Amino acid sequence: MAFSIEAFEGCAKQNGVRYWLAHDLMRELGYESWASFQKVILKAQASCARLEMDATGEFMPTTFVDADDGQERVSVRLTRFACLLVTMHADERKPQVAAAKVAMAALANEVIAARLGQYELGRIETRDDLKSAESSMAAAAQRAGVQSHEQGLFKDAGFRGMYNMSLRDLKQLRGLGPRDTAYDFMGLTELAGNLFRVTQTAARLGQTPNIGLRNAQKTAHQVGQDVRAMMVKNSGVAPEALAQEENINAVKRGLRHTARQMQKLDAPAKAPERKK
Repeated sequence: MAFSIEAFEGCAKQNGVRYWLAHDLMRELGYESWASFQKVILKAQASCARLEMDATGEFMPTTFVDADDGQERVSVRLTRFACLLVTMHADERKPQVAAAKVAMAALANEVIAARLGQYELGRIETRDDLKSAESSMAAAAQRAGVQSHEQGLFKDAGFRGMYNMSLRDLKQLRGLGPRDTAYDFMGLTELAGNLFRVTQTAARLGQTPNIGLRNAQKTAHQVGQDVRAMMVKNSGVAPEALAQEENINAVKRGLRHTARQMQKLDAPAKAPERKK
């Protein structure tokens, strides 16, 4: 069965505001197994949280009685925006999913629709993972003997290895301000390269405790050089020459704005004012 935006709108339910039952969306997207579809919902919920939105307001646990066998089943009430996120995380090899991505993205304006692809969602996810990885690397550096006031020097060594320049010089090259965070303007490939660099640096430091700042810097620099060599070999492009992207925080704000606009579409209609 092909995906139809009319069928999607038709299976919406009403309880003050319009919502969609996850089991209904599952069928519209060509999924047969609830266990498989639950994994897609979990990914969409994680994306919602990364947008700094209240995922519980978009994905609400519920139960329903299955018309086929009369059994009560656990499901999820989805807002329109939640349906959109689920669709973006669904398996595009399914023809229903591919059609749904096009149809549902058309509900948003063109700029926001572009941000709803796997690329931007991947940027947001990897940027979030990088924050956690940097915290782990800082902890590993501390165990290796790097003092709190030396962390900046240690981290910069990794950038020098990967970019052949300091973080300060990289930001200057890209026209970023002192308060800008370089990671926020990186594309998915560059973010993934830095995530690998940071996690591998932490792993190597974990094997060599109490080596002090100088040796920790050498480790960070060497890992950075290794990642640089791998990226250049694979793409022929040095990390510092990769294209700069829109500030990822602006992308998040745009998506949150889309969620608010979609809420308006499904809010209860206001009763007309009585003429005095």
